[in-house]
Amino acid sequence: MTASVLPVGLTVVAVLVTLVLTLVALRRLQVVRRLAPEVTREILHASMSAVALTFPWLFDADWPVIALAVLGVGTMLAIRMVPTVRDALGGVLHVSDQPSVGDLCFPVAVCGLYLFVGDSPVLYTIPLLLLGVAGPLAALVGVRMGQTAYSTVEGPKSREGTAAFAVLAFLCVHVPLVLFTPVGRVEGLWIAAIAAALATIVEAVSWRGLDNLFLPLGTVAILMRLLTFPAPLLAGHAVVMLLLILLASSMRRETTVGGAGVFGAVLVGYLAWALGGTAWLLPPVLVYLLYTRVWPAAREADGLPHDPSRRPHTAHNVFSVSSVGVLWLLVSSALDLELLFPYALAWAVTFSFLGVDRMRVARPEWSVGQLAWRAAWRATLVGVGPVLLVVWLRVWAVRVAGEAEGGAPVPDRPILLTLAIVALALLATAASAAILARWKQRIDLDTTDFEGRVFRAGIVGPLSALGLLALLVP
Repeated sequence: MTASVLPVGLTVVAVLVTLVLTLVALRRLQVVRRLAPEVTREILHASMSAVALTFPWLFDADWPVIALAVLGVGTMLAIRMVPTVRDALGGVLHVSDQPSVGDLCFPVAVCGLYLFVGDSPVLYTIPLLLLGVAGPLAALVGVRMGQTAYSTVEGPKSREGTAAFAVLAFLCVHVPLVLFTPVGRVEGLWIAAIAAALATIVEAVSWRGLDNLFLPLGTVAILMRLLTFPAPLLAGHAVVMLLLILLASSMRRETTVGGAGVFGAVLVGYLAWALGGTAWLLPPVLVYLLYTRVWPAAREADGLPHDPSRRPHTAHNVFSVSSVGVLWLLVSSALDLELLFPYALAWAVTFSFLGVDRMRVARPEWSVGQLAWRAAWRATLVGVGPVLLVVWLRVWAVRVAGEAEGGAPVPDRPILLTLAIVALALLATAASAAILARWKQRIDLDTTDFEGRVFRAGIVGPLSALGLLALLVP
């Protein structure tokens, strides 16, 4: 970083004044030209991203950017809360029926980027290009040319706008990497393709303007990891991403996940594979493919496959179902611990819940015991089966090759471990099914949708933790 030509305090004031003048000019333009709030908001994003791009060359310390972030958030809060300011400038940012925190997230994201990668101009620039170039231009394409829509938590988005974002995101990543870094051309292509795909997914599944936070910080995290990979490994990541997209899209008719929820499923699957490996990818993939197939009459209760309007589950539902499993994945990755069984058990318990939800409708005459038993063995087979496969593949590798692949731990008593895994899985899944079957009606009647999700996660978490007991088996 280089020192600012102007005094730091004067530079901070100049940036803040630029923000205010931009807001005033856009509000005036909005009134005179009758521009839609969406258009003025995207112009503001582009303008402020351009200003933020100069920060590594304006400041050589962190505190001015932190101060600007605080002042920026304060300005946005004033526009929301002070009637006079809201009447004068609020139309630039807010649409009354679409509450958003994107204006608050933007300065926080810029500050985070500067603190993390402000000394790396390329890593700092790419996320801001996504916010200031790819996002606004793709939004305009969607408004002007959008013909086919898909559902998101925030309402419909156009496939044309999403496709435009993907192309622009690829260019925003690839061009800086090729021009300003020693990354090879092949590696640059793979990195840009993977980062663009993930950025497109994040943009599609975000809600209430949170893409202004998730998109830049997530892009930095992705790039910092991908830049360390050789070309063959990058190609593997791209192939897995493509296969997940094709799988989720082709099987959409067989699930109740619709619209951007399909993107959410792809994101969870890629995260599982990238951080854990193939064994960690199997439980979520099997749950996604089989949750409407292994329960008799559940498909009819869901209106599948003949009723395309029965796709009620959004990205919120996907992330809610995945939350506990993803938490085990992150803990395992961060602490470098083998937590595959608790992770898989979380998916098994979740699969049990999905079955009870459907069979309470399809088979209302079934007792709690009948539901619990049927849920237990099905969920154990789907969710925990991959763990048993991994255990015995490691045992086979030791017996044939003399060592397990990657130096993975091999149990001394595989049969005892298998029995422990099956017993714990049956216990956890049967208990979860019984709990939900017993109190499902009360949960549905007495709680909001969000509270119901929290309640389910509160059951999945402790029951999946029973999987830690399997670590005691030598």
